[in-house]
Amino acid sequence: MIQKPPLRHVLGAFATGVCVITARHNGQVIGLTANSFTSVSLDPPLVLWCLDNRCERYDIFAQAEAFDINILSGDQSPLSDRFARGDAVIGEHEGLLTLDHPLRLKKVIGWLSCVTFETREVGDHLLIIGRVEAYDTGAGEGLTFFRGRYGQTHMFG
Repeated sequence: MIQKPPLRHVLGAFATGVCVITARHNGQVIGLTANSFTSVSLDPPLVLWCLDNRCERYDIFAQAEAFDINILSGDQSPLSDRFARGDAVIGEHEGLLTLDHPLRLKKVIGWLSCVTFETREVGDHLLIIGRVEAYDTGAGEGLTFFRGRYGQTHMFG
């Protein structure tokens, strides 16, 4: 009998971008790596990301009234690793945040500032839908995640 691969391996064959979600908690900026991010609607402008119920920062993000989605550039895998591991607090002295917006990371290729529009428990995750209030994009290649490894986008033509 042929063994099926674990579902996680099949889902990992779908290449995704990588982002860091940021929110305020007790006067600090907290970050969390996510690759389960997608557009929901252009009118109204809505995006969605998924938060694992077992995440140690679950309560912070589940209760956040606002958050930013920072789309990482191809050379920002160390940031992705950091916020995936649980080193969540972003210190002001680190110079990671832009001066004009307290939740935006520097050198990202895109960002969206959102207010929480709706949340819904589905399986072992919380779906968080945000209404986009502001956004912008920058230059550079994007960070990707495929079969458990990082890569970069490459434009054809």
